[in-house]
Amino acid sequence: MLAWLALLFVLGEVRSSSAQVDASTVEVALELRSGKAAAPWTVEISDGEGTAEVRAVLRHEYGREVTRSFALASTTTEERSRELAAALSLVIDQQPPVERPPTVRPPPLPRKPQGWLTLGFRVAAGRPAHVTGGPSVRGGVAWRHVQVLGSLATVHARRGDLAIDGFRLGGGAAFGAPVGRWWLGGDVVPHVQLLVARDRGRDRGLSSVTEVAGLAMLHHRNLVVALRAGVELTAPPVRAAGEGDALRLGTLRFLAGIEVGLRLPPRSRT
Repeated sequence: MLAWLALLFVLGEVRSSSAQVDASTVEVALELRSGKAAAPWTVEISDGEGTAEVRAVLRHEYGREVTRSFALASTTTEERSRELAAALSLVIDQQPPVERPPTVRPPPLPRKPQGWLTLGFRVAAGRPAHVTGGPSVRGGVAWRHVQVLGSLATVHARRGDLAIDGFRLGGGAAFGAPVGRWWLGGDVVPHVQLLVARDRGRDRGLSSVTEVAGLAMLHHRNLVVALRAGVELTAPPVRAAGEGDALRLGTLRFLAGIEVGLRLPPRSRT
């Protein structure tokens, strides 16, 4: 009894709208004859054109469909059911192998942009080698190959009693590609800066500074570390003169910076 129940679970479904045969008897007899070969097939039985004729449609789970008509010679429903099962078994056994259709994978979803915010420090120097530097706050939104950046930084330089202080605000873009945990590329970030020069008096002025730098960003879980090195282009150049000292921020200056921060929003650890 248990063996018969197991066969019913292995075979594909047999359905019949014809009074000529019994679907359950066909199903069991077909499984006994064809075994596992019948498992992927579903059979639908209906009346044929003749009095003792039935029509069977066999559908494979991978899409193949076979239609056959059978004239049954047996006199009882059970005998006709077994006769039909024998005929169906022969049809199934004669079928060439059915290949699994190729799996169609949906296109990958676009990668969601990832925000980040960092705090760090940068220095710059040129000819003459008057060094400027200060804290910087940078943030952005990153896709796979493009990042949109925003930058806010202070500017400080000293020479004797003469000092230059100020801040710069800018925005730009970076272009590159991920390499393991690193994102490697370069950025172009124009800024507007307001500077105040102080000695015994005070003076202020506006200028533009454009950063062109190589950029390396390490992403580890929710931590972001950014390293950059390149040049900054100042237009017009800045010159401040005191009673005994002078500071000049030339057109081309070399810069380096490092920032540490977090992803926004942080990734969950689940």
